[in-house]
Amino acid sequence: MTEKTKLAAVDWIKGGFRSLAAKGPQSLKAEALARTLKVSKGSFYWHFKDVAALKKAMLDHWEQLATQQIIAQVDAGSPDPKQRLFDLIEIAAQEVSLEYGANGVSAAIRNWAQFDELASTYMSKIDQRRLEYVENLFSQIPQTKKHAKTNSQILYATLIGAQQLEEADAKACLKHVLDIMIGGNHPTQV
Repeated sequence: MTEKTKLAAVDWIKGGFRSLAAKGPQSLKAEALARTLKVSKGSFYWHFKDVAALKKAMLDHWEQLATQQIIAQVDAGSPDPKQRLFDLIEIAAQEVSLEYGANGVSAAIRNWAQFDELASTYMSKIDQRRLEYVENLFSQIPQTKKHAKTNSQILYATLIGAQQLEEADAKACLKHVLDIMIGGNHPTQV
């Protein structure tokens, strides 16, 4: 980007995620991001009062993009809860685009939450919403209803674990675990 390039707030947010994924939370600084985006620091302050405001905007954006939009997309599909679980896996285990820092960004956000109170609060809220959603789907399936909460925790832990392992195929791991949980009884071949 050149100095004459006009950046929107979302460009700074995406740049923040790329920096977070590549260099960790200590890299979320106005001057460093401006250098990376090849613009002046003034552009940053046009959109954000301070770095804390950028961090909050990043977390709001991530919650919407990686939780609320995914849930809405799954809910707009099949009414069958088994199929919705498989649809959820398809969507949740997709590659994260490079504009957001690629697949390392989820682990980077989780790491950030270990050291930052605001990120921790958001991560807890996001985890809770995701777990409730998956538990609700499991509770609608007769053979998994009794263990809906435990199943949701196992499936979600599998996703988090697979995201931490560079060589793991998250989608394959999740499908295998889900297939075991529902007794190899998925509604369609995914």
